[in-house]
Order: sequence, then C-alpha cells, then structure tokens
Amino acid sequence: MKTKYANLLRDAVVESNLTYSKIIDKCKEKGVSFSGSYLSKLCTGWMPPPSDDINRALAEVLSPVSSITYEKLALAKYKEIIPADILEAIAAGQ
Repeated sequence: MKTKYANLLRDAVVESNLTYSKIIDKCKEKGVSFSGSYLSKLCTGWMPPPSDDINRALAEVLSPVSSITYEKLALAKYKEIIPADILEAIAAGQ
C-alpha cells in the first residue's frame, strides 16, 4: 500500500532516528498538531498525503536530520493527488 509519498516520508523518519513521538512534539512546537496514529498511516500509505501545513512542519523537523525537504514532500504529494492527464497538461505547458 506504500506510495511514493509514504516511502519518501518513511525514509526521512528512519534516516532522522527520531521517534514518532519526538516528531509529533517538534511539529506541535511549530503550531501543527496530529497524532502518532496519523503519522504512522502517512508513513505506510494508509492515508493520503497531508496538508501543506503538515508537510511544512514535517520538513522543518526532519530536514536538519535527513535529506527531506518541503519541496520533495510537496512534489510527491501533488504527483499523487493530481490526475495524470492534468499533470501531462501542466508538463506540456498548457
């Protein structure tokens, strides 16, 4: 069930050596709250990619200790949620 977004996020979490609890606490310090269950579901692909606010907070927390960036998370998110024909039209400059 893993998606490219889920793989990207999970790899960043593993690379960071931070626990879900620590990531959640650090995101909460940045004004973005969510549960450990939600983070787990994002990492396993059981939930669709989150809002941009959550992605920004995750990137701020994980980027100092992993190779993840907000741009990588956002690109993976939008590649998953935008229909293929629309992505093709965007790529073609329409």
